[in-house]
Amino acid sequence: MPEKSFIIRLSATAFIFVYFVTERGNVGKFVAKLNIIRNGKYIEIARYDSGLHEPHLDIIGPDGGKKRIIDYSILENDQALNVAIQDFKNNWNDDLDVAKVSEVADPRRPG
Repeated sequence: MPEKSFIIRLSATAFIFVYFVTERGNVGKFVAKLNIIRNGKYIEIARYDSGLHEPHLDIIGPDGGKKRIIDYSILENDQALNVAIQDFKNNWNDDLDVAKVSEVADPRRPG
């Protein structure tokens, strides 16, 4: 089962990390993560993955936990991986804006 990983740079501080395994020419397990670099640390904002064989999107909260899960089980893994990459490429600024609002609004974080 061949594995492949790569990074797609979106800006100086934002990037998509992509990892997948192919099985007989089809995408098996996969993950696509939208990340930013803030204060020298890598912060995961959102993640598409195949989970337990069901594609889904995890929106990550400021504490690093899953804030919301969106089901994409209607898609095959190769379709979901393509959707993930296009979604992050087209909407990464919006995702970062949501992350900033969540970070500011989180009462557990010091102001």
